[in-house]
Amino acid sequence: MLRVCALLLLLTVLATLSGCNSPIRVEENSALERRSYGVADYSAGTLSTRTVNLLSNFMLSDLYEKDPARVLSILEELYKQDRRQEIVSALADVALQTGYKKRSDRDLSSRYFLASAVYSSFYLKELDDIREPYDEHRIRLIRIHNLAMTELFVYLKERALERRSGYQIPMPGKNEQQVRFIAPAYDMPVREADIADFTPCANYKTVGLTHDTRVFGLGVPLVAELKPGTRDVGGQMIAGLPVAVTLVGDFYIDTETRKITAQLRYIYSRVTNKVKFGKRLLPLAADFSTPLASAAGKPQDMNFIERTVKVSDAARITGLYHLEPYDDKRIPVIFVHGLMSDARTWGQMLNTLLHDPVLRQKYQFLGFAYSSGNPIFISAAILRKALKELREKLLRQKRSTEAFDKMVLVGHSMGGLLSRLQITTCREQLLLDQLKIKDSRSLKNKLDRQEIKRLEEILNFDPAPFIRRVIFIAVPHRGSAVAKTWIGRAGASLIRLPATLVRRNIQIVADLIRRGEKGAERLQGGTGIHNLRPDDMMLQLLGSLKMAPAVPFHSIIGNRHAQGIPGGSDGIVPYSSSHLDGAVSEIVVKSGHSVQQNELAIQEVRRILLIHTDSKTGKKL
Repeated sequence: MLRVCALLLLLTVLATLSGCNSPIRVEENSALERRSYGVADYSAGTLSTRTVNLLSNFMLSDLYEKDPARVLSILEELYKQDRRQEIVSALADVALQTGYKKRSDRDLSSRYFLASAVYSSFYLKELDDIREPYDEHRIRLIRIHNLAMTELFVYLKERALERRSGYQIPMPGKNEQQVRFIAPAYDMPVREADIADFTPCANYKTVGLTHDTRVFGLGVPLVAELKPGTRDVGGQMIAGLPVAVTLVGDFYIDTETRKITAQLRYIYSRVTNKVKFGKRLLPLAADFSTPLASAAGKPQDMNFIERTVKVSDAARITGLYHLEPYDDKRIPVIFVHGLMSDARTWGQMLNTLLHDPVLRQKYQFLGFAYSSGNPIFISAAILRKALKELREKLLRQKRSTEAFDKMVLVGHSMGGLLSRLQITTCREQLLLDQLKIKDSRSLKNKLDRQEIKRLEEILNFDPAPFIRRVIFIAVPHRGSAVAKTWIGRAGASLIRLPATLVRRNIQIVADLIRRGEKGAERLQGGTGIHNLRPDDMMLQLLGSLKMAPAVPFHSIIGNRHAQGIPGGSDGIVPYSSSHLDGAVSEIVVKSGHSVQQNELAIQEVRRILLIHTDSKTGKKL
């Protein structure tokens, strides 16, 4: 028992060195902290200068301090006589601040937030002077509207009304005018029934992210949690990452009856950046960091150690993961993680890349998950099959593959080796030549038809024609000496490969040795960690395979002690192993092995992706 615990500790040390863990998560905000979401300097707690001036003009300043509700009623009477900008914006402003002051009475405060949302909506739709593109009042009214809608949504959710219709909420004032809510509208790539919950992003603060990836605009950014097994409109399974949605409150005022109708609009902000609001076209607010951080902080079905050592169990979570609903118009970027890792290792990079509006428009992001305990050629075959099946499915659905056929792979560490095997040519005879085995029948005589087919899938392949660029990050092309140390040996000893694979491997090796094929001894071992040894036969085979000359590749390499200087090591992989002749570009960043989380490395990925969007052939840099 002590030995197992010690070995698990060693695996944890190795995993830490490999850069597998991510501290990204969310923490809950208080109601007071929620008010400052998206607000850098104003609108959260004080009236605007414009409103203060208006109250002074009508000698309402002192009364506002004593009885803000009374001031709101007076402003409503003024509004009936004079519907100019200043009065409408003051109504929205005073209603918002009064709602905050009345928070102890949730029903009453919600009426004020509703009034603020209605008046700010009317201002933005009808009174905003679009001839003034830099009008600060427009910005303030958008912020007021968003704050009011956030609090109104929280109230509706508390009462399970956020998806219902037919209810009414009165606005404050003498007449208590009723606002009737009609059925919500959903503009999303998943069914409304597949959304488990909507939560305002303002309810959280992100932890561990270097970038705050938000977009200013109209609306309330939400974290839309998906139900397990949710598929997008094309039938692709979404990997549990919450969808970024923005709530827009739309209010319609009948010009004759003055009755007000409200509709909540849930908009998928990943593909929509503007929203029609009345006759205006306004930027749509968005938050991509909070949904990502909320997913990264959740416990996984299997942690990174279990994924590595329990290869058979990890098969159920192995495959291509859609981190967002699939979009035919966007180029897929596939993230392939490294040793003892999972998709969370890409959180920092994904968040930073989503910060760029061009990349948001041009690309979509997917991840490939696998057990790094599996032999590299087997994991690469699984990736190859998953990508091929996705393309075939698009063709069956008569969907465009134009963007798909410009795919980019980004591989970290072992994931880079898997990625390299997607752009190379291999035949089983190359392995036999290395083993000095003349006749492939001696290798296959112990296998049934299904096993022979599987072996051929693993060893016979050509470059995938739809992969147009590969980015290698801290990849041990020539192996890592760590895999030969006591830490690597201890880690490899814990890996439990599928029993059938182990049994067949032992039988084949023993049979070949009996036949006098001494080179067969090099087939022993076979785990993913074994494959990282510089003297490993399969790694040497991989290194001998020619990459497709039409596919450009890039190297991003870590050096713990110096930036921009070829040489040294990232603590796991030396420069001599990461470097590849023929790379279109190569940079060395000061970093440990977690190079994929280094900001300079991420900016290099961003630069390459921006250039890739302008490349018609995939070769241009």
